[in-house]
Amino acid sequence: MKKFVKILSVILCMVMAFTFTSCSNEKSAPPVEPEDFRVTAYVVCGDGLDESTFDPSNLDKVTDIIVFGSVTFDENGEMTVSENMQNDLDILRKHMNGQDLYLNILGPSAQTDSSDWNDQMHDLADRHTKAFESGVLENNIKSVLEEFNFDGVVFDYEFPLRKKDWKAFDKFILSLDSVLGNDFEIGMSMVGWNLKQSKEAMNATDFFEVMSYDLWDDNGNHATFDIAKDDIETFLKKGYEGYKLDLGLPFYARPTTKDAYWYDYKNYYDKFDENGLYSDDETGLTFSFNTYDMISEKTQYALDSGVGGVMIWHYACDVPADNSASLFKAIDDAKQQAIKNDN
Repeated sequence: MKKFVKILSVILCMVMAFTFTSCSNEKSAPPVEPEDFRVTAYVVCGDGLDESTFDPSNLDKVTDIIVFGSVTFDENGEMTVSENMQNDLDILRKHMNGQDLYLNILGPSAQTDSSDWNDQMHDLADRHTKAFESGVLENNIKSVLEEFNFDGVVFDYEFPLRKKDWKAFDKFILSLDSVLGNDFEIGMSMVGWNLKQSKEAMNATDFFEVMSYDLWDDNGNHATFDIAKDDIETFLKKGYEGYKLDLGLPFYARPTTKDAYWYDYKNYYDKFDENGLYSDDETGLTFSFNTYDMISEKTQYALDSGVGGVMIWHYACDVPADNSASLFKAIDDAKQQAIKNDN
């Protein structure tokens, strides 16, 4: 009997140790303090920034900036830098105040004639994989980051569907991490419905922008609170560390029919109803915006759930800071209130 009890005791200890270890892995980092809460904004620079029209008034509410549309890489791992890059960075840095600056790089586009979405994604993945396996992309990325004094690189790879596509991407990220070392960070924009990243690549990536938009509920409402909550919960259940996650917030609308239209918040902020819906007579479509209250609610959820921050697509879609309807104001008010409550 004593032998049986001893064996049972050992088994129970092993189970408890395994359970404790599993829980520890899921909660390996404490929740982010409100004062460390990130507000990351994409700044689209593909056509070059115009200093006469660029509005820097909301930059003081941003902690991290991702420059988008300025650099691409081809199937051979060679990179092309926009001729406007230095001018764009000069404009941004003139108004920056200690924000981290990241470079988003886009890979080759799909070249297939097929109209099938899966065929397009497979072709896209094949071309990306060729670049990832070129053996030169890692050092080319590092050279551009060094030349223009960026803090890191961000990938927006939509979407590796097959297991082999993820395997190639994971292998590349691990290789890139070894090349960049501690000098630069690696970020990714990702969707909750396609999380097939390996644990090793997950650990090698410093932060994740959760693209919780271009998604609809059953009634056609775009990027609802429930969708955002489900996305964050999905990432956490997959083992992603909360402090690495930024909840994506759309500063634009999509039609309830999911048609390929995008409407900037700044042009319609005073036209939609209390539910964020705007009926466009020209197209006959109803557009679904995230309202000031919705952005505030999502930010509060991100703060309460202990994730690293929020991410905005994209900076230029908001109204100026002196407008009481500013979505950046909604974010900052929630953040400042959390800081006050924490103290």
